[in-house]
Parts: sequence; structure tokens; C-alpha cells
Amino acid sequence: MQLEGKKTLRALSLAEIDVLEANGCSAEDWSLIQVTDDFTADNICRCRFKGRVNIGRGVTIKDIGSYIANYNILDEAQIINVGVLETNTSSTFGNGTKVATINENGGRSISIYDQLTAQAAYVTALYRHRPQTVEALEAIALRYAESVRSDMGTIGEGAVVSDCKIVRNVRIGQSARVVGASILSNGTILSTPTSPAVVGIDAKLYDFIACDGSHIDNSSLLHRCFVGQSVIIENLTATDSLMFANSHLENCEACSIFAGPFTVSHHSSSLLIAGLFSFFNAGSGTNQSNHLFRTGAVHQGIHLRGVKFGSDAYTMLPCRNGAFTVIVGRHRNHADTDDFPYSYLVDKEGASYLMPGRNLMSYGTVRDLGKWANRDRRVGSKRDNINFEECNPYVGSRFLKALNILGNLIAEDGPEIINWGRMKLTRKSAWQGAELYRSAADKYIAHALAQGCTAKVDGRGEWIDCAGQFMPLAQMNAILERVDEGKIASAEDLEAAFDEIMVNYRNFAYDWALGALENRLQRPATEQDIAVALVRGQKAEYRLKEITEADKMKDFDEVAKVGYGIDSTSEADRQADFEAVRGGN
Repeated sequence: MQLEGKKTLRALSLAEIDVLEANGCSAEDWSLIQVTDDFTADNICRCRFKGRVNIGRGVTIKDIGSYIANYNILDEAQIINVGVLETNTSSTFGNGTKVATINENGGRSISIYDQLTAQAAYVTALYRHRPQTVEALEAIALRYAESVRSDMGTIGEGAVVSDCKIVRNVRIGQSARVVGASILSNGTILSTPTSPAVVGIDAKLYDFIACDGSHIDNSSLLHRCFVGQSVIIENLTATDSLMFANSHLENCEACSIFAGPFTVSHHSSSLLIAGLFSFFNAGSGTNQSNHLFRTGAVHQGIHLRGVKFGSDAYTMLPCRNGAFTVIVGRHRNHADTDDFPYSYLVDKEGASYLMPGRNLMSYGTVRDLGKWANRDRRVGSKRDNINFEECNPYVGSRFLKALNILGNLIAEDGPEIINWGRMKLTRKSAWQGAELYRSAADKYIAHALAQGCTAKVDGRGEWIDCAGQFMPLAQMNAILERVDEGKIASAEDLEAAFDEIMVNYRNFAYDWALGALENRLQRPATEQDIAVALVRGQKAEYRLKEITEADKMKDFDEVAKVGYGIDSTSEADRQADFEAVRGGN
């Protein structure tokens, strides 16, 4: 026999059995306990073994309350003060678990597995109009789940499992730290020495996958969940949810969510339910209602990249919030702001008022765009593809669409209040939005053109944000055709296909920008046209920067200094206290 395919196993010697029994250990059948040639029995005390147990070099096992059964325990692992550690059935260790993401009734359920990426999950959950594709992707997941099926669990090399009550049917990766958990059942914890996973005090995890670098602590309760790389979870109650790279959820509740990269919620009064989120920030008291139904909890919310909910913000599902929309107040009108990125949606006397492009004036948005790349906590292999580029075709194409819509609305004579798509907007805000979108479009086109092109590709047409990765819709459809044809038949194949688009992103973006410029010119663009567009974009960027810098200065005005220099009667001391805490402007 071998331990994890590397080390040959042997039976215990009579002398080793004597040492183990002297240390307070027992076994139903000592012949089922296998060890490596470099095994030592000295650090194994007060443990009862059941079934097969394979033990490597330098392992420490102490104070097992009940027993250890059917586990591979690799070199230098430590298992201390654990109630039960067992594999009691043929298990896939959480792989293949169905998770009812986005739709509580299960209409978008996917099977999770420990090689799942945000991109694969996005397609499987959201492309139900392609049943053949979804079936093929589900088959990939289930084949992988069967490939890891075993009646033996694993504690990885250098892993620590201590002060836990029940660990059942769980594979724990290299260097992981599982300390103080109440119960882990049917799951996988991926971990590496450079990116160890941590599961902490009173965690209760059922039917789960947790990736390397993840941190699950402080009484978190998860049922049927996928926790991606470097996700931080504290005091979270979640069911049927997917949480991808660098998300941070604590003191809140989640139900049937697809939390794309950098989904953040910190407040105990916040509920995320039945929705798609990405680069999202939930204010305190954030809530969504999925109770306006007749046939079950079937509605969903789509909250696209960069959406923010203000304190006590509320939306009644279904709804669709466009990229970088700020939601203020309570909204029951099922608004769809996808065509108006960087907007505010404000509640006024029960109506949802749209302020197109208003978020382009916010310095807070500038700060957000800069911080995400710097807060990528992943180490080593980065499984979820994430584009951090501000000036991308996905948002840029929506600026152009918004300009067309607003142009038509402004051109029509009518009242000051305009009704559009279950929302209202003032004629003044429509004018202001058009000006902001025009500058933003010029900036985005110029940035993409300035990157240049190293390969001829087709980046024109609709663009999408696939759970953090920007791409032309045509490229997505090409991948899915290969899935349907069986040319992509494994998780590795699928990941490689998305990686290829990632590598060519700048070429696709350049072609999109060139197409946008040519559409504006109504003819092929010359080198001179491109040069003019670059200058125009620089001027637009400068205009927008002036606006956001002016917004930034509001954090340094006199009102912002209220409460500083608390016991001082000197204006100089008040200013010095402010600058010591806040810094200069």
C-alpha cells in the first residue's frame, strides 16, 4: 500500500503497538493501522482507532475523545483534542454537492467541486437558455466528483486539527489550520504552505468546499456553500451560496447568492439573498425582498460590478442594477439600470429616481477602482480570472448606449420629469448624465487605443462581465460551442479556454475601441483619427479628474473637521489634530 501515492505503508511492529498501548491508545484491529517506514509512535497518545488509518512521519495525535476511523494522516500533521475524526461512508468530500445559487427554488442549481472557478459557475448558473451546455458543464463537475470518491479521508501534510468536536467525511489540505471548529461534515479544505486555509472557533460547515487562503471563523454556519480563494468569512450564516475570490462576509446572512470576486458585507443587519453580486459593497441594513411571488421564491436580483447599497437600502426582487450603481433608499419598482452605469438610484416619495452617470463624479469610486487590485490576497495560482481595468469595453459600450438613450429622451419636448423603464429622471439630470457619459466614453476609448494591439482579433459587438472577467460575448459563445461539441470536456480545458481570452484581453479591447471610433466617424479610422481620439480622451480624463478631485476635497472642508481638537481652544491645534488623524489633502 501507499500513502497518497508517495510513501509505502507497512504494518505496525509489535514494539510500536506496545508503545501505543502504553500511551493509552487502542484499536479494534491493529492490523488495519498502516504506517510509513519513518513512523514514530512517541507522539500518539490517548486515541482509539477504528477501521483503516494510515499514518505518516512525525504525526502528532493526542486526546481523541471518541475515535479516528478511515483516514490518511500525512507527514507532520497534528490532531489534538478532537472528538471524532472519521470517514463513515464512500464520500466525494463535498464535491458534487448541489447548490441552489441565485434562485432559491433551485432553477439555477450547480454542482460544486474543488476546481470550480467563478467563470465556470457563472455560465452553469446563468446560461439556462443553453440546456445542452449546462448539462455538459454539470457532467464535468460530476465526473470530477466521482474521480475523488473514497472511503478514506485525508489530513494533509503539516495540517493542524485541534480542539474540534466532529470532523466527518472531510479532506483537509496541506498546512491547513482547523482550530476550535464545532462540526465539519462532507467537505474539502484546499490549502497550501504559502496560502493556508483556516477554519476557526465554533465553525459549523456542512456539504462545502473551501479553497486555499480562505478564512472561516467566529461561529460561521454554512450549508451547501463554496468558499473561494482568500475569502474571509466571520460570523456568517449562509446557505446555498457561492463566494469567490477575495470576498469578505461577516456578521450577516446570505441565502442563494452568487458572490463574485470582492463581494463585501460587514453588518449584522444585512441580508444578501437570491442574487448575483460582484465587487459589491453592502451598507448596514442592506436588504432584498424575495416575497413578491405566487409560485414560490423564484425572483432574483442582478447587481452588477461595483454596485453599492447605502445604509438601509432595499430592493424588491426582481431587479437589475447596472455597473457601479449606488442604491439609496427603498425601491419596489423592479428597476433595471443596466444601460446606465455609474448612476445613482434614489428613492423619492416611493418612486425610483435615476441620476445617470452621477457616480462618475464621486472620488469614492476612484478609490474603489484603485483598491481592488491592491487587495487581491491570493498567493500562487489564481483560479478566478479578474480584470481590474477601469477603462474596459464592457462599461464603455454601456456609456455609448446610455448616450443614445439620453439623447433621444432629451430631444423630445415634454415635462421636467421623464418616465423611463419604471424609473423617473429629471430633464436636468439627463443633460448632466449625457455630458458625463460623453467624457467617460472618450476616456475609455482612448485608454483602449493607447494600449495598442499585438494580434488581430474581433472585439466588436456586445461585451459581458463574466464574474470578474471582461470578454466579448462572441468569445463566450465560442467557448460554449466547444463545450457542446465535447472539445472542452474537463475543468482544466474550461479554465484554459477562459485563460486564453484573458491573455488576449488588450487586443480585444483595442478592437472594440477602434470599432467605437469608426462607428462615430462612420468610416474606417486613420492614424490621424486615432491620434485625435487619444488627445480627446486625455482632455476628457482631465475633466473627470477635476470633478472627482473637487469631490475629494469635501472630506477636508470645515464640516469634516467637526469633533477634532476635542479639548483645544486653538484653531491651530484643531487643524493639527485633524491632519494627524486624516493626513493632508
